Amino acid sequence: MHQAAGSIIRPGWRRAGALALLGATLLAARPSRAADAPDPAAGRAIAESGVLTGHVGCSACHLMNGAGQPDVGIPRLAGFTAAYLEQQLGFFATDKRASIWMAPYARMLTPKQIQDVAAYYAGLPEPPPVESDPAGDALRARGKEVFQKGNMSKGVMPCGGCHGPAGQGMGTFAPHLAGQSAPYLLEQLRHWHQGRQRDPMGKMMATEAHAMTDSDMQAVASYLQSLPAPGAGGAK
Repeated sequence: MHQAAGSIIRPGWRRAGALALLGATLLAARPSRAADAPDPAAGRAIAESGVLTGHVGCSACHLMNGAGQPDVGIPRLAGFTAAYLEQQLGFFATDKRASIWMAPYARMLTPKQIQDVAAYYAGLPEPPPVESDPAGDALRARGKEVFQKGNMSKGVMPCGGCHGPAGQGMGTFAPHLAGQSAPYLLEQLRHWHQGRQRDPMGKMMATEAHAMTDSDMQAVASYLQSLPAPGAGGAK
């Protein structure tokens, strides 16, 4: 009984404390921007062919349209803000976010090239969501409930409080999630649930996800993958 009563109070304090810490982190984690304006055409060339002879570009995994490969957990890039993509590439390049796949590619890029490729993918229209299997309707309904209302009995706050009611996100603080790969989202949630922070921005998510059950994580990931894009950018 004591634990149940505490779970109603603690999440709000926990989120408020994490938000305060992230206020300073957001400023510190901002990527340094090159003086020149971003060049999406140069970014397209990087996405297509990379920057070193004999190496593939970003499109080998994320595709030229930024759709990723949802079935195998390769995330969609189209629809993210350029600032968020720059931030994450900067984390990979400086080993602030570990990845045996992304870190070597990010290290090849100059700050200007990071800016250009981020501008290219940020300017692409989002692909339509993956077609949902009707057999998963109950799972997605549960995911919608957790995303919008949380699970207060477990101390889980509503995901939409930061990521927006339609999963549209809040820039570098809380990225756009609508239409994202369910396997990718589930993998990230499980890592945060285990206490991994992933990158300097991950403290908030590690705090929020630790109380989620695996079934709720699966449900939220499935629901988010089914969401349509709340808005589309102009194709480059």
